[in-house]
Amino acid sequence: MKHSIYRCTACSRQRPSFALRRALSTVIVPKTPSNPNKIPLCDLTPADISYYWDTQAPNEAKLSYADKFFAPSRHSPIKIWSASKFRTTPMSSVEPEVAFLGRSNVGKSSLLNAIMGKEICWTSSKPGRTREMNAFGIGGTKGGEAKVVLLDMPGYGRASRTEWGVEIMKYLQGRRQLRRAFLLIDSSHGLKKTDEETLMLFRRYAIPHQVIMSKVDKFLVKKRSQMKSGASATNVVALQELLRGYRPIVQPDGRVEGPGALGEILTCSAETSFGTGKSLGISAIRWAILSAAGFDGNIRAQPVPNGSPVANISTAVS
Repeated sequence: MKHSIYRCTACSRQRPSFALRRALSTVIVPKTPSNPNKIPLCDLTPADISYYWDTQAPNEAKLSYADKFFAPSRHSPIKIWSASKFRTTPMSSVEPEVAFLGRSNVGKSSLLNAIMGKEICWTSSKPGRTREMNAFGIGGTKGGEAKVVLLDMPGYGRASRTEWGVEIMKYLQGRRQLRRAFLLIDSSHGLKKTDEETLMLFRRYAIPHQVIMSKVDKFLVKKRSQMKSGASATNVVALQELLRGYRPIVQPDGRVEGPGALGEILTCSAETSFGTGKSLGISAIRWAILSAAGFDGNIRAQPVPNGSPVANISTAVS
């Protein structure tokens, strides 16, 4: 006999994939090799591993469009510039920009490599290796101008410097081309105090922002050796509950300081590849970048307002 599973109205609106619904409808029994009740990671959809409440999860057509836009074989990503001070960044460029921020060693450089499909960012197991703002162009013809610019920002927290935080906030507030700041959180560690302080500064200074949870494979599959067998339905449901719990923090009700984060929390694992050139959650992030930049066909990106005073982020970035 199958167990009935209660789902509230709000949860029902978040339609899981067929594979997940099938797994949830089966009898819940101890997992054995003959009855694993697992879902291959490659079958998990954005609606399964991410949380959308103000937006809709991208469909296959949108994900395919985003993957083609970022395909290295079509438009090879290029490094455009590096800068350690806001005043040294190029001011004449007009391409829409998105910035990736997060604690040191959260995996920003690895994520950007997965997004761009090319090992172009320097990665290291030691925190604090990114010491400058590094800009990478995507979507332009070879030798031509980029259509979208991705920025890898120095990490905050361990092995970082207070002055980096000040320069980052100068950039986020003063850069007309900025369309969205993506804040990367390690899903195995959760939101830290410095992350919450950074989100507060984003709201205070009306900086468009969105949260991404990295390294989600460690949450879905407890042991690396079990990666090929897939994620259990129980872990997928637990991930959804975790993301729902973060909603009041990233988009608090009754807030008195500026707009909250975009109404979706994405997850990813840049290190989990399916052998098709794709990594877990990367296609959905690519679509989010295009939506922020205004290349999704229906969302017009808005620039960051000028004239805001420079924030002192030394408490959040130290």
